[in-house]
Amino acid sequence: MKNISRNIAFSGLGYVLPLLASLATIPLMIKYMGTDVYGLYIICISLIGFMNFVDLGVGQAIVKYVSQYEVTGENTKIKPILDIALLMYVVLGIVIAVAVVVFALPLGNLIYNEDAKAELAAKAFSVTAVAFLLSYINQFFLNVFKAYHRFDVPAVIQNSANIAGIVMATGMVLLGYDLIAILWGYVIIQAIALVSGYTLGRQVLPPGVKLGLSFDQRIFAEMIGFSAYTFVSNFLGGVVSRLDKFIIGWILGTEAVTYYQIPHTIAQMANGIIQVLSQITFPRFSELSSLNDQVGRLALYRRAMWLVFLFSMAISVALISSGGAFLELWISPEFALHSTLTLQIIALYFFFQSNTVVAYWVLQGSGNAKVTAISSFLGTVAYVAGMYVLTPRYGHDGAALSLFLLLLPLPYFYWWVQRNVGHKFGEYLLQTLLFVVLGMLIILLLNYVHEYINSNLLVIVTDGVVLMGVVGAALLYLFRETLRVRFR
Repeated sequence: MKNISRNIAFSGLGYVLPLLASLATIPLMIKYMGTDVYGLYIICISLIGFMNFVDLGVGQAIVKYVSQYEVTGENTKIKPILDIALLMYVVLGIVIAVAVVVFALPLGNLIYNEDAKAELAAKAFSVTAVAFLLSYINQFFLNVFKAYHRFDVPAVIQNSANIAGIVMATGMVLLGYDLIAILWGYVIIQAIALVSGYTLGRQVLPPGVKLGLSFDQRIFAEMIGFSAYTFVSNFLGGVVSRLDKFIIGWILGTEAVTYYQIPHTIAQMANGIIQVLSQITFPRFSELSSLNDQVGRLALYRRAMWLVFLFSMAISVALISSGGAFLELWISPEFALHSTLTLQIIALYFFFQSNTVVAYWVLQGSGNAKVTAISSFLGTVAYVAGMYVLTPRYGHDGAALSLFLLLLPLPYFYWWVQRNVGHKFGEYLLQTLLFVVLGMLIILLLNYVHEYINSNLLVIVTDGVVLMGVVGAALLYLFRETLRVRFR
């Protein structure tokens, strides 16, 4: 694939740096903000991320159709696609931002019973709407880069903004600024990111393609046929990964949001590297589908699946085995007491969830967005029902258990993969069983070793060394043929 080394390097590094910044600053934020205000802060930041999913699937449509038209030589269709996409981002962004401002107070009343706290939440949501609008429009330019196999530039822009936001928020908290001032800081950072996206985005476009706001009804109809289903899938994914905080805050209070969100953030960030790197395959799957290269598509899919299973297993084992030690060392023993089990439950869920990302991108690349949309809908309905039943009964651990209900449509999902890609459902089940058994054996080994270790830090280091050795040995085996050719 084009620019693959650069894409992997920048995407991976761009993901890891904000992760490290978050790990370093979250304890300070909780200490100086308090669990209640920090919970509201998390909801505001999650609201920005969630609303970015409400793009009617236009972002993935940009990547799919621009990469497809490039490889098939239909270059005249590229400008209409981009113009329609830009128009939709601008219009939708304004509509959504205005709606958030209008409904800010009802949202505040949803999570707080006290008038003063509800008014604070309303002000926070209103400022968040401005930051969202800037971030939302910038998504257009970031997706243009991805369509041209330039995942490095959006990684730099997006993750620079993330790091700047984390550092800014922490610094302002230490200087005594309140939540509203911190959110205005996010507005400034998103404005700078938008200017960067616009300036650099114009340079990646082919000669003769100038952005505008024109509208071609025929191109729009072709585009919306794909993007509508993608929107459903992305929107429901956003519901799961963002609005769960609202549900927990409503049922259990914002303090419980913190006890749930920190473990969820750790597991999501750890597995997020898989999400970030796997999306690099999306434009290539789209090109292979356009060229009807079934052999090449299946080969790429199988190689990607083995890598995803390997890394998701290692991440889940690390979080289950030494997650409690990490929370105790990182935040406090009291926090670890509240959240260790939650982290272990969520880590196990993400093992199964991460192993669906390659299937998601191959189906999107082949135009089967309807399948992913139906799967997301069925899973989300089950998940939301589970939240309302399990959260009141088991607290934030119940909310974590509800995540497994998202996996209910997997047989339907992988039946379509078998039908369209050729990767048999039995292969997926065999891979899953293999890595589950391997992961369990490693956890048993590590727990045995932990009995002879009295230091949390040494527990974390030991687990890391063992897992890096397992992953390294597996990579050498998977790429043995490539290495033989290179070192002959």
